[in-house]
Amino acid sequence: MPVPALKRTKIIIAVTAIVVLGGCGGGGETTTDDAGLMAALGKVRATAETRTSVEYGSPGRIRALADQDRFQQLLGYGYGTIATSAKVIADKLDFDPAELDEAVVAGQPPRWAGVLWGDYDVAAVDGRLGDLGIAKQDDGGGTRWNSGDDFEMDLEDGPFTGIVTTSEFNNIRTADGSFAYSPARAGIDWVTEPGDETLADDDAVAPLAKCLGDVVAARIVEGEAAGVRVEGSEVTEVICLKGDKGRVERELADGAVPSTRQPWSELLPEAKVADAGDGLVRITAKPKDAVGRSLRVIATGDLAAFE
Repeated sequence: MPVPALKRTKIIIAVTAIVVLGGCGGGGETTTDDAGLMAALGKVRATAETRTSVEYGSPGRIRALADQDRFQQLLGYGYGTIATSAKVIADKLDFDPAELDEAVVAGQPPRWAGVLWGDYDVAAVDGRLGDLGIAKQDDGGGTRWNSGDDFEMDLEDGPFTGIVTTSEFNNIRTADGSFAYSPARAGIDWVTEPGDETLADDDAVAPLAKCLGDVVAARIVEGEAAGVRVEGSEVTEVICLKGDKGRVERELADGAVPSTRQPWSELLPEAKVADAGDGLVRITAKPKDAVGRSLRVIATGDLAAFE
């Protein structure tokens, strides 16, 4: 429905129902302790909101890949909520999300939060935010910036009009080594003050993350996970889900992607299936051209074909 043109248009998004995933165990291949998906999950608080969906990316590792055209679908992973605005953000705020090292978005609209980790010029960004007249307060070694009420969207003359699309920057926390943002105040806490219960230990999220292994981009949602591993010149698409190994093998051999009717054998050529422990099945495939097909099918819901 079109939004009426008003001098100052504000919309408070209604609170949506929160989906809490059931727990699942699982073994599998783990990442390193100081970097990667599992380390990133260890910096995010486990809540009913954050465990519904996790998007992870390593912009630093993706930047280093030689064939950028082949990996184009991975660009913006980990900061997908602001990826389309990244160039404008870089121009207006002296902050380029693509130039940081790692990133996570946890939760689903409107209850989500994002954080990027890496070095950037905090003083320059703080100066730009201050010039926009945004309210700020000191926050334990960082600075909190609040430009609107929780879930509020100012579509005409807010400080971030023309920079981000809706309410992505209602709340920001700048600090050495991290940049956090969320439509609501509580979201900043999820990704900057994780506490003792993090997604790295969460029964719903952690087994799927371990099953994926050392990925440069990943999505975990509703009991499914997909990601891309890059080891030197070797690239592997990975999918992890609950299911029966034999059923998954048959679907890969003879079935088709529900949304496009493309055979699975074409989308994921020479796919291999393995039990990953505790009811999880891992699918791996070696892409011959563009990378990111596993991430596409989890986004479209096509993995339901393996249930």
